[in-house]
Amino acid sequence: MGAGADDARAAAGPDVAAVILAGGRARRLGGIDKTALARGGVTLLGGALQAASGCARTVVVGAGIRPGGVSAAHRDVLGSAVLVDERPAHGGPAAALGAGVRALGLGAATATAGTGPAWILVLAADLAHAPDAVRALLPLRHGAAAARHDAVVARDPDGRAQPLLALYRPVPLVAALDAVERAGGLPGASLRAVIRALGPASVAHADLDARLCADVDSPADARRHGLRLLDDRIPAHGR
Repeated sequence: MGAGADDARAAAGPDVAAVILAGGRARRLGGIDKTALARGGVTLLGGALQAASGCARTVVVGAGIRPGGVSAAHRDVLGSAVLVDERPAHGGPAAALGAGVRALGLGAATATAGTGPAWILVLAADLAHAPDAVRALLPLRHGAAAARHDAVVARDPDGRAQPLLALYRPVPLVAALDAVERAGGLPGASLRAVIRALGPASVAHADLDARLCADVDSPADARRHGLRLLDDRIPAHGR
């Protein structure tokens, strides 16, 4: 297969929609908006949006993420993304994912009708190298494992699944979110609960290297990945 075909397989397209979750509290970073950390003038959120470029639709979910309420660090990179203000604020990744899927217009009826995208790309906005990570993940939607499963979830070299670097089929994902909602509600629920509702046998894992799975939770993480605030500071809170 030539380089052009490889590039096409690695690119998003009309068969993929994206949900980017930007709602973490960043306690170890002093409560800053860690998605505003930048490398080479590109913020972490900007990198996630670059990774999702080409998707049919992109939704960004986070506390305070709304038109007119976006920080200057993000205003120029959001483009046509749909912004969803997380409610309740900091309700956890399962609640944020549910809000993002609803904002894509993928309720159970739409998803079952097959009128939407074939895959939903789910990304954490604090991935240190989102474009490279997604470039490695997206071609797998064309593979044999994806054909037999409802999700393709990245896995780091230590064997930890990364459900915020993953591809999900809409119909099973909507059903899993609904099951978690019925079982006790999405706010406060973990993505592990969503994966359990999908069923472990329905999930394929994509083994990616540590760099591609890395997120940013501390000043040490920021330094390791060459990240600073746009005013050239590295947060000094925590380790």
